[in-house]
Amino acid sequence: MPMTEEHTHTLVLTGDAGIRSAKNVAADLLQAIQAHASIGVDTQTISAADITTVQSLLAARATAAARGGRLTLLAPLGAPLQALLDQAGFLSPGQEHLAFWSAVSDQPAGH
Repeated sequence: MPMTEEHTHTLVLTGDAGIRSAKNVAADLLQAIQAHASIGVDTQTISAADITTVQSLLAARATAAARGGRLTLLAPLGAPLQALLDQAGFLSPGQEHLAFWSAVSDQPAGH
């Protein structure tokens, strides 16, 4: 399917987005990247997140950028992801990907 730039496609991650579901999460992200130029990831309904979730999102962001697209996170972040980012120090000043985690899209999750 060709990439379109008409609007931001919302990809909703649900349930466990950690290592148990890493293959499915990665496949969903890749499918969205292949079909859409701009993707907003809604994490509101994830029930679990771990470092695999972080790695999957960063890899998807890099893949989208390499294809000339854009992948952002929709506000607000799901509680499990927010807690993980806080606890692991990803939201600390000076972190390499701080802007990605903290500069979430103005578009509310689910819209």
